[in-house]
Amino acid sequence: MFIRFFKSSFFIQYLVIGLTGLALWAGTFPHPPPMPLPSGPVPLYRILYLALSEHPLFAVILGFLLMMAETYWLTTILGRHELILKNSSLASLLFVVMMSLLPDQLTLNPINIALGLMILILHHLLISYNKPEHLDRIFAAGFFTAIASLFYLPFILWFVLVVISFLVFRAGNWRAWLAALAGLVTPFMYLATWYFWNDEISVRLSEWGEFFRQVTIMPEGFGPDFYWLGGFTLLLALWGLLKFSGGSERTVEIRVKTSIMLWTLAFTLLSFIYAGPLSPLHTALAIPALSMVLSGALTGLKKQRFAEWVFLFYFLSILINNLLISNLLKI
Repeated sequence: MFIRFFKSSFFIQYLVIGLTGLALWAGTFPHPPPMPLPSGPVPLYRILYLALSEHPLFAVILGFLLMMAETYWLTTILGRHELILKNSSLASLLFVVMMSLLPDQLTLNPINIALGLMILILHHLLISYNKPEHLDRIFAAGFFTAIASLFYLPFILWFVLVVISFLVFRAGNWRAWLAALAGLVTPFMYLATWYFWNDEISVRLSEWGEFFRQVTIMPEGFGPDFYWLGGFTLLLALWGLLKFSGGSERTVEIRVKTSIMLWTLAFTLLSFIYAGPLSPLHTALAIPALSMVLSGALTGLKKQRFAEWVFLFYFLSILINNLLISNLLKI
């Protein structure tokens, strides 16, 4: 059935994936959800919010197009580095379904913007494995980490992932460390100049300090659909990790690159404590790694029929929630 169908990546597979995304987002076009309020000192997202918050339908369209671009790019990267079955589009389908998990997620928001930049960062890190002296890639990874944090501030913690990649790749010479740090600092130098010019440095530093002092252990704002669908997703993720870890033979290079992808799950958990009001959306940062894991687990099954029925039920649950149940709960 669908596992066999999505083992290829021709136009027809991506057409079906696009139609699947449209079905899951269909309820938002007549009734677009509002963009999330800016949380913390996030100047780039604040600009987008001021420009688009009064045009929610346009924000939904941009969010959908961004998701489709991300799923195609992620699948291309995973296939290029042989982290999934080559020429498979199954990871792309899983990405679209999980990115459409909650109705409030179906618009342009800080997390899906940061997610696009995270995919770009992973692209640079994975390429740098084969070229340890590729300092421009390492600089770019630090640079885009800083840019992503100006949309979603907890993402600044993901700079540690760049550092960890040096240890995993065994390429941590002083020039690599300096290039990554220079990339991280560069956007903030321009931002600090702007704040200095407008005499706002002390105010903005206070905002940053206040943001990171507010650690959220038990966040609020989760609806019943988050616990039901989120719990279902967690069970699938745990199953995928168990199946994926016992996969087929892999070269050292593929094992190392896979470990970098899996580290993103740890950083999703680590940065969750600063998600605050965006906690229900924060888990989307784990979706690239989960797409890889579940795709590998599904394609490795000898008997796929039961798994296909489970994932069909998962898809229909999200579809019904997005189109019907969430609207009834709002009445």
